[in-house]
Amino acid sequence: MKYYVFHRHESLLIIISPSMNNISNSGNDAEVVATLYQLQILDTAREEEFDNIAILAAQICETDSAVIGFTDSKRFWFKARVGLRETFTEIPGGLAFCRNAVEETGIAIVEDTLENEILCDNPHILREGIRFIASVPLIDNQKLTIGYLCVFAPTPRKLSEQQANGLKMLAMQVTSLLMLRIELLKNSVDNYKEVEAQMKTIFLNSIDAVVVTDKEGLVLQWNPKAEEMFGWEEKEIAGKYFHKTCIPERYSDSYLKALKKSNNNNIGDANKSVEIKAVDRQTNEFDVAIGISPAIIRSRTYYICFISDITDRKRATEELDKQKEFYENILNNIPTDIAVFDSNHKYLFVNPSAIRNVELRKYIIGKDDFEYAIYRNRDTAGAELRRAKFLEAKETAKEIRWEDNLKSPEGIPFTHLRRMFPVHDKNGELTMVIGYGIDITERKEMEEKQSILLKKLSIQNTQLVDFCNIVSHNLRAPMVNMLLLVDFINESNDVEEQKLLVSEIKPVLDNLNTTFSELVESIQVKEDVEAKIEQISFVDCLNRAMEGLKTEISSSGAVIEVSFDKVPAIMYPSKYLYSIFQNLISNALKYRSPDRISHIKLKTIRKNKSVILSVSDNGLGIDLTKHGESFFKIGKTFHHHPHAKGFGLFMIKTHIEALNGKIWVESAPDKGATFFIEFTNQPLCNL
Repeated sequence: MKYYVFHRHESLLIIISPSMNNISNSGNDAEVVATLYQLQILDTAREEEFDNIAILAAQICETDSAVIGFTDSKRFWFKARVGLRETFTEIPGGLAFCRNAVEETGIAIVEDTLENEILCDNPHILREGIRFIASVPLIDNQKLTIGYLCVFAPTPRKLSEQQANGLKMLAMQVTSLLMLRIELLKNSVDNYKEVEAQMKTIFLNSIDAVVVTDKEGLVLQWNPKAEEMFGWEEKEIAGKYFHKTCIPERYSDSYLKALKKSNNNNIGDANKSVEIKAVDRQTNEFDVAIGISPAIIRSRTYYICFISDITDRKRATEELDKQKEFYENILNNIPTDIAVFDSNHKYLFVNPSAIRNVELRKYIIGKDDFEYAIYRNRDTAGAELRRAKFLEAKETAKEIRWEDNLKSPEGIPFTHLRRMFPVHDKNGELTMVIGYGIDITERKEMEEKQSILLKKLSIQNTQLVDFCNIVSHNLRAPMVNMLLLVDFINESNDVEEQKLLVSEIKPVLDNLNTTFSELVESIQVKEDVEAKIEQISFVDCLNRAMEGLKTEISSSGAVIEVSFDKVPAIMYPSKYLYSIFQNLISNALKYRSPDRISHIKLKTIRKNKSVILSVSDNGLGIDLTKHGESFFKIGKTFHHHPHAKGFGLFMIKTHIEALNGKIWVESAPDKGATFFIEFTNQPLCNL
């Protein structure tokens, strides 16, 4: 490397690099400015790549500051800088002091600016306190000097050969960055042209009419689809007002308002279209949807209108609306509850039969049963049931039926028969679930009454059969007795004997009357649904029954043990409970064992919603293997006792079953017997 001294001033040292001998004259400011604009680099933001090179230049040359700048005819502007004030961004007038020297030698070094006749009075150099400058030119591919890599120092100094070489290599790196920038810009231009070609293709082949107007509404561009839709060629429509030529006058204001609105669109309103009437060249009106997008290009406002002919869609929509109105009128006026759900159990439609209140019908759309229950301050149990049924219909793809027991706002219970039908598309995907409900409260009441009636008839039929058997058995002997007595009276001529025979008839008649009364009482149906149900104390009812059996209890010496602590009371007709106590205790006393003192135990317990009453004794017991199937039949007796007629157990069984209860027995011969009575659907009772 050779060193030459620039003779205009002894302090200006010129370093010449042989690789830079072919640098062309960079004095052609017009070419330089054109290159800089091509690079699009003047007055751009700072970039990390340039900043890093400036930092490295200052470190290599051991200076306080460095810049990478570009020069036009008026200034030297800093693209990157380090160690300088933020406001120091350029040097007006450029670096003319070293242009010629640099272009001849490759690098210019000013060891002391105060001794340089060009820089000694430069106000910018003086203000920044710069005493040392070294500059390397930035050469483009046309051999034009478009800028410099400079290092500054606040004190006079020299630059070593290694530092000078390093500075030049960094300058070459800046040049590489600039060449890369040109290539990127070229690619951007090529991409722009490609995008422009694509956009033109889309514009010309769009299935919608595309119209470009200025802010006044004058047509600037008009694609082939617009020519087809409106009947005007582009050259004919260009320069005409779109809203005056293609929009009926009565809709012009709507179109202009849409234009204005598009300028002030929020993000949520962007690209919304307006549906209005349009008119073609032959003045035929048709329905269109116009989407308007404003564009600002070089400070000028344009409107791009995308126009679709929606005549067929409008007609189809109107037809669908008519059909929808038709079917909704039907659905809204049938007495059946109708509800339609989406695949997530959200309501799509509810008719007035399901929800009478209009506001509530509007509220429930898009909600589910849980949200509705919470909104109405209702228990969510019904919502849980409906959700389970919905999921069952969804998973099984089958109709689901169930009975829904509800209460009206007035607290009146009612029952609905519910059904859900899943509806699927052609691909088998669930699209909706249709649910409907029918109020079957009256039908359920009728069914319950029919069930009770059938039960009564069945019992009565059985009782009639039993009654016939009992009559044939229990009344035949008294009747035969009476016939014989009558025959004897007719055959006797002795008045006294006749009187005696007549007197024998009365006991027979009394016995016959008693037997007949007991039979009638035993076959009377005791399942009277209107029997008064009230809260009864077990102890009070038992005491009343024992009062009537006081003599038998006293004479037998029986011990009666009571345990009603767990369940002291029930809801039941008092006459039925009294009959149960009276018959079971009476039987326990009647069939006590002669070998031991009678011991009777009465106890109550709760089992779920039922109350169990048990009555145990240590009497003669019963052979259930022999008598189990006919145990509670009318007239059935198990021991030889003069007063046993077999009516008591039959009567209490009739009472208990009339109110959906149960009675059963556990027993063995000479081991006593325990009777169990289950009273169903019993609430908790507190005395």
